[in-house]
Amino acid sequence: MNDFPSRPARLYQQVADLLTRAILAGDLGPGDRLPAERELAQRYGVSRPTVREAIIALELAGHVEVRVGSGVYVVDAAQPLAVASEPSAGPFEVLEARCLVEGEAAALAATLITDEELDELDRIIENMVSENRRGVAGELADQRFHLTIARATQNSALVAVVERLWELRNNSPVSVRLLDQVRAKGVRPIIEDHRAIVDALRARRPASARAAMRGHLTRVIDDLLDATEIEEIEAARADVRAKRARFTAGRRLR
Repeated sequence: MNDFPSRPARLYQQVADLLTRAILAGDLGPGDRLPAERELAQRYGVSRPTVREAIIALELAGHVEVRVGSGVYVVDAAQPLAVASEPSAGPFEVLEARCLVEGEAAALAATLITDEELDELDRIIENMVSENRRGVAGELADQRFHLTIARATQNSALVAVVERLWELRNNSPVSVRLLDQVRAKGVRPIIEDHRAIVDALRARRPASARAAMRGHLTRVIDDLLDATEIEEIEAARADVRAKRARFTAGRRLR
């Protein structure tokens, strides 16, 4: 059953608030493990990425602990729990919006981009390679790459929208925490994807540019999901533990 108000502002905060109520009501206490991500998604009628955003929000507030390979545990239920009073869009929401907006921006840019702008994109990719090698946080070259394409559309409204989406990405505590987790797993901007986008732009093919941009941002979403997965690792380790227990029991019987 869906327990949300009729007009939720931010889905991930709604989930965080519902989990907060469960903790304050005593349904979950310190040391208790939260239900599995899939179960929470079904219970609240949201996607698993939304549940993951809610868990990160509660982690940032210091009320749950994420133990990779084990699960998510309540740390302290004694104090009222609250997430940010001015929540921003969740990181997966921002990426979905970027996929739509930047895909169309790339298509338009393919018809208008100059040779000078294409050369600039090539230089930015080289900077991106350097940043990846040095492990630079923030992906500054990546941001410049996408904003350069937006500016190549010669449409100030599109530029403003893309700039705003990047501001949401960079200023949201939930997004920053998620990106920190992803970087810790070694995930960096995908150089081949960016080169494919430039190739499509250089060929002046709008449909190819749109597809290349959308494909890139879809892979970014997949990488974020893979890098922050908890339950897949947990299930694998549980299976190993079960097999080890059976093996040990068999040896004792011999």
